[in-house]
Amino acid sequence: MVIGAVAALAAAGAMTMTAQTLPYDVMAERIAASGQVSKGERVLLRVHNETMPDLAPIVQKRLERDGAVVEILPYGPAPDLEQRLQKTDVYVWLPAPASATPPDQSAALAGWIDRGGGRELHFHWTDGTRRINGLPAPHTPAYDKLYLDALDIDYAALGRNMDRVIALMRKGEVRVTSPGGTNLTFLVGDRPFNKQDGDGSKARASRGRMRIDRHIELPAGVMRVAPLEESVNGTMVVPSLPFPDGEATGIRLEIEKGRIVRSTARTNPGAVAALLKNVPAASHFREFCLGFNPRLTVSPKDTVMPYYGYGAGVVRLSLGDNTELAGNVRGGYVAWMFFPDTTVTAGGETIVKDGRLVTGR
Repeated sequence: MVIGAVAALAAAGAMTMTAQTLPYDVMAERIAASGQVSKGERVLLRVHNETMPDLAPIVQKRLERDGAVVEILPYGPAPDLEQRLQKTDVYVWLPAPASATPPDQSAALAGWIDRGGGRELHFHWTDGTRRINGLPAPHTPAYDKLYLDALDIDYAALGRNMDRVIALMRKGEVRVTSPGGTNLTFLVGDRPFNKQDGDGSKARASRGRMRIDRHIELPAGVMRVAPLEESVNGTMVVPSLPFPDGEATGIRLEIEKGRIVRSTARTNPGAVAALLKNVPAASHFREFCLGFNPRLTVSPKDTVMPYYGYGAGVVRLSLGDNTELAGNVRGGYVAWMFFPDTTVTAGGETIVKDGRLVTGR
């Protein structure tokens, strides 16, 4: 029986791991299995000197066993990154804080991917533990145990479940509702879906239709799509969002043809209104994401989402720029909101019921 994230964390209490006791060989094996490097491929490993630094040499040795040429580069200043990327086939993000990659390096990586330079394997790990408002949550050793379990799944079944839901979503209107008042509808049309199914091979990357098809995450388990912008209508209710002058709570966003046309909030409504007025991308619906990983499930009342909400049945809705998803919204701004308690229908069938993924027959 697969247990949910909360139960897994409780069970992990008696066998908590630390960065020194994690099975790095197991983690390295999954990275190698995902990347499927071939002889002569050039790999650049980024390593954070304070977050699992001992993982890098083990990953290096494992990839070299498959014939890769591996270089280790610490996170931090890298004025020659663009030149390094020109000689790189696979870029591996090993665990590090989100701040470890500054905007100029992120831009260099985006340009490299967009030019068809190679592919990325994302093993962010600690940064993936998030609150429902999208902000980072404390990452405890118990989450390390949970994420290790989330690497050991049936990847073929994961892919089949995603394909089943994609086929349903292409049939017609998709509706997302929640007990808190969210009620959104949209169409996906022929927009491409990104399947984070753990396949980081060169062959998979070569078939990519958008930037994130060449960004492969571990643990795996989310399906992402940018709906047709003008098809998005309804209401999104967000419990809270942080602002410099204080948190806004009880936020209600009314969306027409993909744009927020009205907003209210129980507290700090002015901050919400100012954001929507002053940051144009913030007023646009961005994407729909659905989690499928059976090891990362949560309860409808949980406020912390393991690994970016990749747990089976978790919905992530976001606002802003959807360039990486082949959408039409620009502007750079992105905000994530997680929903562990939704019901989602598509193609006349229920695919999520009260936060639980409905499995195929």
